[in-house]
Amino acid sequence: MKSATEQSAISTDEIRDQQLKKLRAGLTAVLTGNQFWRDRLDSVDGWDDFKRLPLTSKSELLADQASHPPFGTNLTYSVDRYVRLHQTSGSSGELPLRWLDTAESWDWWLRIWAEHVYRAASVTPADRLFLAFSFGPFIGFWSAFGGAERLGALCISGGAMTSEQRVRSILDLGATVLLSTPTYALRLADVARGMGVDLAESSVRVTIHAGEAGASIPATRDAIEAAWSASSFDHTGMTELGPTGFSCSARDGVHLIESEFIFEVTDDGELVATNLGRWGMPLIRYRTGDRVIVSREPCPCGSPFMKIVGGIQGRVDDMFTVRGVNLYPSQVEDIVRRHPGVAEFVIEHRRERRMDEVALLVETSAASFSAERLEADLRQALGVRLDCRVVPSGTLPRSELKSRRIVHLGE
Repeated sequence: MKSATEQSAISTDEIRDQQLKKLRAGLTAVLTGNQFWRDRLDSVDGWDDFKRLPLTSKSELLADQASHPPFGTNLTYSVDRYVRLHQTSGSSGELPLRWLDTAESWDWWLRIWAEHVYRAASVTPADRLFLAFSFGPFIGFWSAFGGAERLGALCISGGAMTSEQRVRSILDLGATVLLSTPTYALRLADVARGMGVDLAESSVRVTIHAGEAGASIPATRDAIEAAWSASSFDHTGMTELGPTGFSCSARDGVHLIESEFIFEVTDDGELVATNLGRWGMPLIRYRTGDRVIVSREPCPCGSPFMKIVGGIQGRVDDMFTVRGVNLYPSQVEDIVRRHPGVAEFVIEHRRERRMDEVALLVETSAASFSAERLEADLRQALGVRLDCRVVPSGTLPRSELKSRRIVHLGE
């Protein structure tokens, strides 16, 4: 019998063969009809050819759509071939990217959800899924909804509801799976407590999260699981790229779905991805902006896919510096969420006399909360001092989409 290491090595070789075959097949149509990629790429016969292809950035895509509105030149087919339009959230202050899917590429999205994300979280056709999401043009959980339909599960839309209405619907309809951002899952639990409801007594047994790194941050995941008495799983993806990863039963990171993407990591730790099932509007060697550490150590769950250890470390543009120490909001969150009663927090960053000054603003419902204790814990864990200030309840912004954890203020 082969060892786990030998089995993993064989699986990886097979995956790479499959990746190259899919890439070569998909590029046939792309290099014929897609102006954006025809101007940038040559044919790919092997991995050496692939490595010579240029990296692609979001700024290039935004510039292309600005120069050729409304969709840019990254279209392999005529517009009437496409069936869905979504766009990025624009949460970082930039204009949103518009992204189109054909019927085939949308089916690719749904299949990944059904076969990878839901399977890893043990979601079955017997489940009732509540999607706490507005269902606007942002991709959000649109594909999760369709993937659950494909699975045969009952899908419950939480669009156009207040948080109180969502809590009541989850209880009244017997939802067994919640999909939301990590922050919003905690927000719903806080709202429920205000209603006199304990969501740990609900039927929800699984929560699946995206949009933020929280579900891979141990303290945040623990807080969600305690509030809901459920097992929490992480999912990674991007509107323009597709559904890239899922956390498994080991829950020590996120498996990257290498059967549907080619993944690379740059020398400075940025994840680069190529999708292999979205040929109507593909991305080749796309710089995701996510900082990661990857491992090919065998996983107890048996997945042959490499893993982002501990989930996404942070966004390239979210890193901030305190006294020469580079930090990410996820590192701060892991400490903050260990303190009971924290309802919301924001990292406030400003430049004063060419120096970085950082303060942590916290809302808390716990009378015993100590800002001094939190400051001490942050200093011990991170090696720097962050001023911590308690602000009145309701002061900090809430969102059912990506929470803005760091606010940069002018000098």
